Amino acid sequence: MDLIHEILHALLHPISEALSMAPILFLAYLFMEWLEHNSSTKFLGAVNRSRKAGPLIGSVLGLIPQCGFSGAIAGMYAAGTVTTGTLLAVILATSDEMLPMMIGAKLQAGLIISILILKFAVGVVCGFILDVALKKRHAENEKHIHDFCEQENCSCKDGVWLSALKHTAKILLIIYIVSAMLHFIVGLVPNDVLATILNFPVISQFVASLIGLIPNCAVSVTLTQLYIDGALGISPLMCGLLTNGGVGLLVLYRVNRNKKDNLKITLAVFLSGLVFGSLAGFIL
Repeated sequence: MDLIHEILHALLHPISEALSMAPILFLAYLFMEWLEHNSSTKFLGAVNRSRKAGPLIGSVLGLIPQCGFSGAIAGMYAAGTVTTGTLLAVILATSDEMLPMMIGAKLQAGLIISILILKFAVGVVCGFILDVALKKRHAENEKHIHDFCEQENCSCKDGVWLSALKHTAKILLIIYIVSAMLHFIVGLVPNDVLATILNFPVISQFVASLIGLIPNCAVSVTLTQLYIDGALGISPLMCGLLTNGGVGLLVLYRVNRNKKDNLKITLAVFLSGLVFGSLAGFIL
């Protein structure tokens, strides 16, 4: 019966997740399609100038308990409308299921606020540092906006609305399939076994950071619950929560053809989460 329950949970729970992301992803794709069909030199110049504040905006969006924002920003990154630092910022700041779970468990308000501030600060700092380091690459982003429709193999004859709807449907289908598999796998691992692994001396932060890279909200749920139950320390918790940016990385690998670029961003997420998550134990 337990196995049947896990299978049903794995099949049904991702449906609500995908539906909650649908409006955000659709609006993001609608914006990108509109940009593809109607972009002008003047407007693209305004988009380029707005990129400078990208990591700050990305970190603010990440704090909203909805993992769809990271997926939307990943799509916009592939289209060239946001910077690499913006994508890194929203992934690091994404709170996903952590916030409602901690509030529901009635943890101290000061602790919850401190965790949110830390995630926000890490996102902003790491995002701006990465943007400065990759300034030359961002100068080439304007041409990627015009390549987006071609990269996604869509027909521009579909029009803005229909094309955006098709893109959204494709991404949601992938998110559902991967989420269902990950929910099932994570559900098979007993919490006490996972807690033992994550509290192993010296390497707990490293392991937590790796687990956090799994693009699924089940990870943030499990890590947060282990912390609430007292089975997980604050450092591995923060490492995992920083690297777990919802479906951001999943969407990135789907829509961005530059695999080396994707791996570099994944490494940046991992290292940022590992370093600042480990330091969190001395701050929180």
